Amino acid sequence: MLQQPAVPASTAAVTNTSGQTAFVTVIGGTVTSVNVPAGGTQVSTGSNFTATVAAGQTISVTYSAAPTWYWSTFTPAVPSSAVAVANTTGQDITVVLAGGTTTHIAVNGTDRGTTTPANVMLPNGQSIAVTYSVAPVWAWMNFLNLDLLDSLGVVYASNNSVPPTGASGYSPANALPYAQHAATGSSGFGTGIAN
Repeated sequence: MLQQPAVPASTAAVTNTSGQTAFVTVIGGTVTSVNVPAGGTQVSTGSNFTATVAAGQTISVTYSAAPTWYWSTFTPAVPSSAVAVANTTGQDITVVLAGGTTTHIAVNGTDRGTTTPANVMLPNGQSIAVTYSVAPVWAWMNFLNLDLLDSLGVVYASNNSVPPTGASGYSPANALPYAQHAATGSSGFGTGIAN
């Protein structure tokens, strides 16, 4: 799994320090160019593009509205329309799709969506096929890495942000609005409910 760096300021460089080749999928925003290495070869003139960034190489994105990006070691090239690609990574993958004009997104022949943006779970050993008239972009991400942004730029899940309170810290059992059974004499919902 690759560390997901934040999208830097427009034109600023980010170095791939993972020691592996990274496939960086740039989605949305208003992108003028994507350069690998930074300040070097222009690989795209707009959003919804996947760039290959070798270990130690840099990437820069020039934009007026910030895009979202996903760094992955798993992302294969998007195949021709309706051609299946097997998940041979040895793990379950979330496929994040954006852009293009799609009509079917199928896993092992079963439709899981029709249009992009979409996030599709692709179990190990199964195949995904996308039917399209204009090719979308995709990023293959670790399925259980829920602190990543989804294809809409929203975090799946984040760390607990509830600050500890009281002498023993925050307790969800003591925060519920139900009276606890009188046997314990403490507030909150726990050992029983009084009728």
